[in-house]
Amino acid sequence: MAIPFGRYKINYKQMKTVLYTFIAFFIFGILQPAFTSKVPKQKGILIQAMDSNASSQLLVQSAKIISGRLTDFSSEKFEVTVIPEKNQIQVTSDQTQDLETVEKLLTHKGVLAFYEIYTRSALPDSLKNDNRLFSMLPSNSASQTDAKIGCTTVDGIEKVNEYLKAANQSKNFQFVWDQPFEGLDVCLYALKTNDGKGALIANSDIESVKSSEDETSHIQEITIALKKSGTDVWADATRRNLNHAIAIVLDDKVLAAPVVNAVIYGGKAMVTGSYTPTQARYIAAIGNNGELPLFFKVVK
Repeated sequence: MAIPFGRYKINYKQMKTVLYTFIAFFIFGILQPAFTSKVPKQKGILIQAMDSNASSQLLVQSAKIISGRLTDFSSEKFEVTVIPEKNQIQVTSDQTQDLETVEKLLTHKGVLAFYEIYTRSALPDSLKNDNRLFSMLPSNSASQTDAKIGCTTVDGIEKVNEYLKAANQSKNFQFVWDQPFEGLDVCLYALKTNDGKGALIANSDIESVKSSEDETSHIQEITIALKKSGTDVWADATRRNLNHAIAIVLDDKVLAAPVVNAVIYGGKAMVTGSYTPTQARYIAAIGNNGELPLFFKVVK
């Protein structure tokens, strides 16, 4: 039925159709953003193997290690895909991530090792008389009996590294920095390498690495359990180094240098320090899953 209205006629049936259509579009416009926001946006990281000997077998082995690291580090779900024809591995997640930390989990080699240390007072003569080195590492930053050779600011690392690169290096020691923390000096250690033989304990001797928090002090703790192959070596090393420090090193960075207070027969080592829960989980995730057989870099 149409009712005249001036020069126009109003058809109520047509008006109802237009009105319902408008309401439908209006409601969809309100609800559509709510529905689409529930669809997670995938975040992806693509890493490229840098080794000339990269093979499908080594890529699959690397992907398994990376999956273990991600599982130990976070409860969130990741998809790890090998792209053998390009020597690449793709990692995707539907959840928001600290991408910088995840990238490190994918690319850090994961070499965990224990070393005996030269204290400042027990350095070889070639180092003791190196006045230029110690002028760059003030003596008040490390005592004569300290495990540290000396400390400097983050900005001073490059200058020291340039000097060490030019200096004659011995097969009996290796210089390594510790992990820098924001606002703190970075310290240099001289690790005993025993004529190039290397570390006391290596990845192959490590059974597991776990992180936890002390319920009373809330200090982050990292517990390293050794296999039988490392238990006797560790007992002998702690016997030789009573009241001295042994360095625990991850990817050429000293995680900690705890002083040995007793001979350790059970094949366990405890690392504590000024770590955040994220840092402690990261260290455990890297150390607990072994060393990557290939070197990787992020390409996307």
